[in-house]
Amino acid sequence: MLIVGESLNATIPSVKQAVIDHDAEKIAALARRQTECGAHMLDLNAAVPGQNEPEDLAWMVRTVQSATDLPLVLDSSSPEAIQAALKVYKGEKPILSSVTGEMTDGHKRLLALAVEHNCGLVGMCMDHSGISTNADTRVAVAERLFGLANAAGLRPENLYIDPLVMAIATDFESGTTFLKVLRLIKERLPGVRTISGLSNISFGMPQRRLLNQTFLAMQAAFGMDAFLVDVRDQKLMSTLLAAQALIGQDEWGMEYLKAYRAGKLGEK
Repeated sequence: MLIVGESLNATIPSVKQAVIDHDAEKIAALARRQTECGAHMLDLNAAVPGQNEPEDLAWMVRTVQSATDLPLVLDSSSPEAIQAALKVYKGEKPILSSVTGEMTDGHKRLLALAVEHNCGLVGMCMDHSGISTNADTRVAVAERLFGLANAAGLRPENLYIDPLVMAIATDFESGTTFLKVLRLIKERLPGVRTISGLSNISFGMPQRRLLNQTFLAMQAAFGMDAFLVDVRDQKLMSTLLAAQALIGQDEWGMEYLKAYRAGKLGEK
């Protein structure tokens, strides 16, 4: 189970300002904090309107890699920004995020970069018509992405399919649709990995953390490979560690016990 820290994203106002100001200490401190909280990778997004994203993302990569040796998810819709980031990137292979079933020229360039650098690539279950509420339609997009990636030479284990979380406040069956998509991807696309966020599921609802924690455990039971989460949320991370132990992905519960002894599971 791969845990990706989501908090170095320029859609967050404080991070946006740090990117604009090139505030290296703020970015580095956030990278160190997520590392301490148990992240396995860190997501980096430097997209600020009116800014030079290729320059900013490359700066962000250098800054974060001066503070931690965790591998990174390079999160941008701009092939130019991804390419600039890859030029300065060091260490374990990154994941590039992301392409869709629409597969624009920009998406094709991202796919080519993932093949060239033998690294991960996120593929989202949506296309020119948007995100379908029908599970089979989303799975068809995943299958199309797999075919295109395979034809381009991307190894199956380097493709991370995102089934896409939608809010239950606007469609009460969103959770079950997501889980069906996840199950079908696991059945039909062996070797391919899956990745997901959580927070959209609870948008517009009270007690959002409770919904997020519960949905995380459900995703884990259905075989989700990678989670994009706020690793600073102790309750969420405790749920993740418990789920990992319960589904047999933590041999003898060693990671769970280690976290317990370190006081990272909350109240005893």
